[in-house]
Amino acid sequence: MSRSHETRIVIDAPIEDVWKALTNSVEAARWFAPTMVIDPKPGGKFIADWGPGLRWVTTCEAFEPTRHLRLSELRSEIFSAAEQKTQLEPARLVQDFHLTTENGQTVLRLVHSGFGSGGDWDVEYDGTRQGWRACFLRLKLALEKHRGQRASNFILSWECRGAARETALAKIQAHLPDGFEPAFLGETEFAGVVPAWNHSVFNVSSQPLPGGAMLYLEFVLWGVDAANANALENDWRARMASWYPAA
Repeated sequence: MSRSHETRIVIDAPIEDVWKALTNSVEAARWFAPTMVIDPKPGGKFIADWGPGLRWVTTCEAFEPTRHLRLSELRSEIFSAAEQKTQLEPARLVQDFHLTTENGQTVLRLVHSGFGSGGDWDVEYDGTRQGWRACFLRLKLALEKHRGQRASNFILSWECRGAARETALAKIQAHLPDGFEPAFLGETEFAGVVPAWNHSVFNVSSQPLPGGAMLYLEFVLWGVDAANANALENDWRARMASWYPAA
């Protein structure tokens, strides 16, 4: 038997703008993956790329503008930047995005289904269940607070040898940017807003690895110039290298 989970958010923006953010390559890159290639039609590919090992390809099965978008994929391994992928029982995963309007605002509801019931699927199930919360937070802020602002979107994927995922997450939480405003804290992921970064989003997620953990530090910075964004990335890269040196 397969499993599913649901994520819902209310966005103070026209439904047409939310739909465009889901189906337009340029707009999707302002809140989802740094590189987006979208062919917005039934049968078209939706490609999200966060870097090596993190290229997510889905196929559009339903495309009803401002109402319903369905994406599907066949998966037999965990989505991870780790060099050695964990093999899974093959499954067909489906993302159903439903859009409605209530009181002049847009309600976006996602049902992500098809996860295998075996324990090997637990990491993927829990990771996406919490991960969509962070993604929708970024979408909401992109449309409500940062409309028209340039986005610097990047990720640091880091293998933390000898550290359990809880320990690795706690290390980041002990060194959060000044003024960090948490939006949610989950078992494997947390996200929040950093006022000093023009109220941009910083979220961190984790996966278990044999003998350690994989951390994903995601930065979506709106209205931050390239020089400051690069300096921020280099600073956090240096921190991670000092805490968890490469083998």
